[in-house]
Amino acid sequence: MATAVTLTATVVSVPMAWGATPTAPVTAPVSATDDDGIVSTVAPVLKTNGSTARTYSQQEARRVDAQGGDPAVLDYWTPERMAAATSLDEAGDRAFVAEKAQTLARTMVADASAASKAPVGKAAADDVVVTRPAAPADAEAVGQAGGMQPLGVKRFPISTGKLFIGGVNGDRYCSASALNTRSKRVVITAGHCVHSGRGGSWYNNVVFVPKYNGYASEPAPYGMFQARTLHTFRAWTRYGGTTRGWGRDVGFLSTYTNANNARVVKAVGGNGLMISKSFRFTAAIFGYPSNLDNGEVMWACTGTVAKVKAVPHTSKIVGCNFGGGSSGGPWVWKYDGRTRLGYTRGVTSFGPSNNKFIGSPHFDVKVRSLAIVANNA
Repeated sequence: MATAVTLTATVVSVPMAWGATPTAPVTAPVSATDDDGIVSTVAPVLKTNGSTARTYSQQEARRVDAQGGDPAVLDYWTPERMAAATSLDEAGDRAFVAEKAQTLARTMVADASAASKAPVGKAAADDVVVTRPAAPADAEAVGQAGGMQPLGVKRFPISTGKLFIGGVNGDRYCSASALNTRSKRVVITAGHCVHSGRGGSWYNNVVFVPKYNGYASEPAPYGMFQARTLHTFRAWTRYGGTTRGWGRDVGFLSTYTNANNARVVKAVGGNGLMISKSFRFTAAIFGYPSNLDNGEVMWACTGTVAKVKAVPHTSKIVGCNFGGGSSGGPWVWKYDGRTRLGYTRGVTSFGPSNNKFIGSPHFDVKVRSLAIVANNA
């Protein structure tokens, strides 16, 4: 595991123009030629017979929110089905990933040397706080969150969890985390955890389970938050796991309330969102890698993030040994062990089969726009 670096920095804060939240999900308009355009959908739900998915009318969406989710979806995700879910493998062409891993291996020594000299303890002048972290409404809800921790992470977040996906050659999972926005409904993950990419489709029966723990008697201590809407970049849906797709492998979902009628950020808190032109920062990375404890509990890794030269508009971190299932987990800047929150500046997206490094899309102003759309949906 990489070693943590203490970060003391100042950032520029700007107000977030989230706008009014409609009473029903919306679809964002998008240019047919704009790779950075945003594509959205009302989250599909599998019919009871497992056939083609359905969606809700506006009236049905309001009813589903009032009752804490669709019973058909919530009943689908039994503890047994969640335990049996397997990781959603790295998206895209495995040969492409292997080729990029070899390219990156040749540049690791030079990159590591540069990283050791970089002023990572200082924020770049163009770092922008889009939104700040928010604690859960019930301060006692934080409790003693367990997990497998490296040096530098002593208390685990409850705002990170598993994202379960139904009906993809069986049931699958990714990692995800709650993000503070005005609606208090938003969850962030990888784009390939909400849409299958090039020539593919949106995923079904998507639910977020904060602080999932497969070893506990209650694996979903804060309940389930069913997806209302799903959002990603057009570049991901067009190109998937290619050099044009990885840099936009970001996904958001707006969620319904849980069984206690609580919105996700009110229930478990949410990280803030940071965007920047700078690729270098220190991070605490969380997720559920299937190669570690079979993805049953959350793992963490800390270290220095650097720009990936071989794949445009992406960053990497070396030494985490995170495999499939960690996709969508947050890369958190200034993680605070007291609040268990920080600023999301990336999500786990791709990596080679030997887990020598993991990669993330770079978070820029376009990611801010995607967050705004998810908040308003």
